Amino acid sequence: MTQTTADKYKNVSFDELIEFSKHNPNRNHTLNSIEIKSVKQSEDTSLDKNGLRGYRAFNLNPSGIVSLIACVQDSGSYMISSKSARLQCISNLTTELQEKTENLKNSHLARKRKKVYDLIGATFNNARLEDKDYLELYSGVSYIMNMQFILMKSSVQEVSETGEVKETGYKGEIYFSSDPSTWKYDNPVWIADLHSRWVALPLDTTSKPIKTFLANWISTMEQTGWFIHWPDVDGTKTELIEKLSVLPTWSETDKSLKKDTLSQRLGKANTIKLFTNWMMGKIDSLEESD
Repeated sequence: MTQTTADKYKNVSFDELIEFSKHNPNRNHTLNSIEIKSVKQSEDTSLDKNGLRGYRAFNLNPSGIVSLIACVQDSGSYMISSKSARLQCISNLTTELQEKTENLKNSHLARKRKKVYDLIGATFNNARLEDKDYLELYSGVSYIMNMQFILMKSSVQEVSETGEVKETGYKGEIYFSSDPSTWKYDNPVWIADLHSRWVALPLDTTSKPIKTFLANWISTMEQTGWFIHWPDVDGTKTELIEKLSVLPTWSETDKSLKKDTLSQRLGKANTIKLFTNWMMGKIDSLEESD
């Protein structure tokens, strides 16, 4: 193995450096100035294509349901906060939410209390969750925070060999954080990404409240290719048929449909009825209108 001679350095004074520079043949050359251009945000956050005119998808940073809750509680403060301030807020809110899971003990979610507690901690630690975990998490958090969520999961776009996006009729899926028939008018409704990456926020004070157009919006989304996970309604097939048969959309041939189909059809009818009542400002819950 050959050894190289180590470089030798000599200390020189500032005056000596200036003297050396006078003999530099390139001393009169200058560099061209660099033009700094502002970068325009290329990501389109408009939700017009999803029928939510007057709303935008506010990207959560960091993402996660706790960050989402912090944002909707005070979006103004969230937007201007530094990332370190947000992280501190999220840390405190995580503890608060976990403590509030005690309220699930005397609810229909009692058996899921421990799971919700663990999932809140998992999201704080950026753990990877399955879709079913997100749904259970939203179900628990919406209950303890008196909030109601409509969750969107866009389909993965197919790209052809030429790089063109293939148009398909299927746009994605829409879930509810709980059965809408139990929702209260006084509790806020938020539309958000299932994986808690964004939440729909109004562009300004002129944007229409979500509850004033929710019935038309959800129906339009289904018609334009979104699969809606309508809630199931408990009951025997005879009981389901009895309730569905009074609706204008009922046909005698529908009696041959499976119970699961009838259950979801009644769940859809109840949901649309509730949202329509909200649009008209009539009631607080579906039960009170019966």
